Amino acid sequence: MDKKFIKAFSEVIREEIARKNDVYLEGVGRFEFEHQKQFQKQYDSGRVVMMPPKDTITFIPEN
Repeated sequence: MDKKFIKAFSEVIREEIARKNDVYLEGVGRFEFEHQKQFQKQYDSGRVVMMPPKDTITFIPEN
């Protein structure tokens, strides 16, 4: 594949993920965007902390 094509292709994927959209690549898999809300976490010591919200991206390969 041409380097220009790969660069442009990866840029499109990056832009879609930045817009919080899922990206499906036929024959390869999909990138899923997920927002995780803020939550409380309690450690074994009993200390409780608030975990900040975060956005995650998961790649799920196609079978």
